[in-house]
Amino acid sequence: MSRFHRLRKATAADIPFILKLEANPENTYVHSYPKEQHIENLANEAAHYFIAEDKGSKPLGFAILFDDGPARVEWRRIIIDAPGQGVGRNFMKAVLQYFRDLGTGTVWLDVYDINARARHVYSSLGFKECGGKPLESNPDITLVVMELTLV
Repeated sequence: MSRFHRLRKATAADIPFILKLEANPENTYVHSYPKEQHIENLANEAAHYFIAEDKGSKPLGFAILFDDGPARVEWRRIIIDAPGQGVGRNFMKAVLQYFRDLGTGTVWLDVYDINARARHVYSSLGFKECGGKPLESNPDITLVVMELTLV
């Protein structure tokens, strides 16, 4: 059973937790920002930082999304501290519901084609693959674009 209990908006006090997860070598498919970029993003109205918490308010993971036009949001990052326990799926469902409640029409993301685990999770939540492009730094890897219509 997932330990995920709720999501909340992240604050500057969460940046050390976010940086720790981004620095974890197991998160090879996830990009990272320097501390200063996170601080700047938290002050940006177009940025949406969320923390997944358990019942004791312990952080379990984070997600970063950005507005990308009217009623459109780009999902840039999700990292869970202990993957494989259902936390990420339930956290994603809660984030998607948050945007559904706001009237957001579409959430999109890109994912490495070789990240089968993430592609499976996104597909199981209703995201559809709608294109892709080779990674500039390694043309043998493709970034797959996936979208989910919320309304």
